[in-house]
Amino acid sequence: MFVKNGWYAASWSKDLGEKPVARKIMNEDIVLYRGGDGKAAALEDRCCHRAAPLSIGEVVGNDLMCGYHGLKFAADGRCTDIPGQKDIPARAHVRAYPIEERWNVVWIWMGDPDKADRTKIEALPWLDSPEWTATPGYLHLKSNYLLLIDNLLDLTHVAYVHKKTISGDPREATTPTKTERVENGVRNGRWMIDFVPPPLFAKAGQFTSNVDRWQHVTWKAPATVYLDVGCAKTGTGAPQGDRSQGISIWSTHLATPETETSTHYFFCFARNFKLGDPQMSQMLYEGSKVTFEEDLVVLELQQQKVDGGSIEGLFDIPNDAAQLQMRRMMRQLAAAEGSVG
Repeated sequence: MFVKNGWYAASWSKDLGEKPVARKIMNEDIVLYRGGDGKAAALEDRCCHRAAPLSIGEVVGNDLMCGYHGLKFAADGRCTDIPGQKDIPARAHVRAYPIEERWNVVWIWMGDPDKADRTKIEALPWLDSPEWTATPGYLHLKSNYLLLIDNLLDLTHVAYVHKKTISGDPREATTPTKTERVENGVRNGRWMIDFVPPPLFAKAGQFTSNVDRWQHVTWKAPATVYLDVGCAKTGTGAPQGDRSQGISIWSTHLATPETETSTHYFFCFARNFKLGDPQMSQMLYEGSKVTFEEDLVVLELQQQKVDGGSIEGLFDIPNDAAQLQMRRMMRQLAAAEGSVG
């Protein structure tokens, strides 16, 4: 169940240069690159002449040159040059994908290009704001992207999977969450008052006593998830809006399906404390990566027990409310595209 009419992360901006990058998204082979003008582009990774992957070629000016016979293609997929041939046939073109670069992310639209509305890209300003320091990373996940989104919307698994990183108090396992529908998505969240701080946050915020902790996760269709998380010294007013005695982090997760059983997982912690501190950046990057690798272990084992991203035949509990609403919305979007019955 792929919803193609939506924006997906293809790359972090920092990771895309002029050297072509091969990437499979929704079972389609794509080549990403930057032209000489600095603009990102995405083409079908298959030359229309003899099917050589364009990703083995090179960027020449603003065009991508095939590494087999030297044909050049513009960012819109048109062949602009055939060595030794003056006339270029109309059929000499490859598929081009709508691309937009925003929030330090290269976004791609896999569906109908006429429906690629760039205003629909979710606002993630903390990823490129000078008021926040971001530590982006990438993981390759051998699991369906819907299982990853399920995991991110489920706050109660933290107490069991992340004991060494972002779980600090056994009461987290039974602290209720509140789920609500928001425009084009679902929100799930909770406050945990006077709790033991989790190891990663205790180190980042130098907490030596209990904290008031918040977790608010938002999913926006089709595959953007972000969490407003953090903690402050207990009793200093964080639940009322004063977070000055604590640390705040926007934890961003962009899940891009590679195949039915694999996912490109782009993650990032963005913080508003110790801005530009390289040691803090390194600690939070490594800490977040270890945390999300803990999820990968479970998700990849889970994938071995299900068909694609299906949870058919399994039963649900009250804590699954956010995930079930997400899946209901995704089925509706997929049905509207005709990708499910």
